[in-house]
Amino acid sequence: MIALAVLGVVLARPSMDSMATAEWAVESSSGTTYLFPVLFTTIACGAISGFHSLISSGTTSKQLDKETDAKPIAYGGMLLECVLAILTLCAIAYAYSWNAANPDSALTGATAIFGGGIAHMIDDAIPGTYSVIYTLLVLTYSAFCLTSLDTAARMGRFMFQEFWLDSSAGETPENVTGYKKVLANPYVATIITVVLGVLLGLNGYEKIWALFGSANQLLAALALLAVATWLGNVGKNNKMFLIPMAFMLVVTICSLAINTMNQFNLIAAGGTDWGPWAQAIIGILLIVLAVVLAIEGVQTLSKQRKAAKA
Repeated sequence: MIALAVLGVVLARPSMDSMATAEWAVESSSGTTYLFPVLFTTIACGAISGFHSLISSGTTSKQLDKETDAKPIAYGGMLLECVLAILTLCAIAYAYSWNAANPDSALTGATAIFGGGIAHMIDDAIPGTYSVIYTLLVLTYSAFCLTSLDTAARMGRFMFQEFWLDSSAGETPENVTGYKKVLANPYVATIITVVLGVLLGLNGYEKIWALFGSANQLLAALALLAVATWLGNVGKNNKMFLIPMAFMLVVTICSLAINTMNQFNLIAAGGTDWGPWAQAIIGILLIVLAVVLAIEGVQTLSKQRKAAKA
């Protein structure tokens, strides 16, 4: 898919007709959205991603032959994500140009805009290839989504099990008793996780989708915090993690606070469904979680620094 996209960009050389800069503040029915911090919660996977930190710690790490394999896989994967992000921008720009010139056959929806934009690039240079290229790109796009959902479901099941276990007491799904044994059972945890995901998908996941960027980047900040404290505990240099960790904490907390205030404005205006309520409640919980963990992390780092000086 990436090779086809690169070929399309090279052949079509699409122009970017969109504005180079955006307004600082944008008014909408839900309130005011600001360039900061939204810019840093919109650009996710190609920059820093909490979801990727979960996958790398729980899944990828178990697939490595040796520790040195982590660098080319993790860093190389991030670079490929960046390439894909740039190619996606080119595809979107070309798709919008196509839509403006061909309104009767306009591309609509994320899948059609991405696959159609790249396919039209190649088809304009090599006529007659559109249907084949578009089909292959949509297939790849769908496979990407399916494997991501599969991995997300598996990680959700892991975390649901771990939520009921006290690791400090050595509890595992095999040695616990009572209700914990039921809820930590792999089959029960899988069924609950999948059913909740299906119910959310059928009843409007887009109602809370606005929280994805902030929640994902907050998880990334907490991952940086965890790595920084772990490196401090083993006596290694952790300074390179402190600035990005602090920046991402500020960005995500500000984003969550602004979004939560906008949701309360919608609720106050009346006539809303459960979406604004869900976003407001989850947003508050995430802010509290971030502040609590940030305080604990700072206290731990402070103790490590004092111990090092002593």
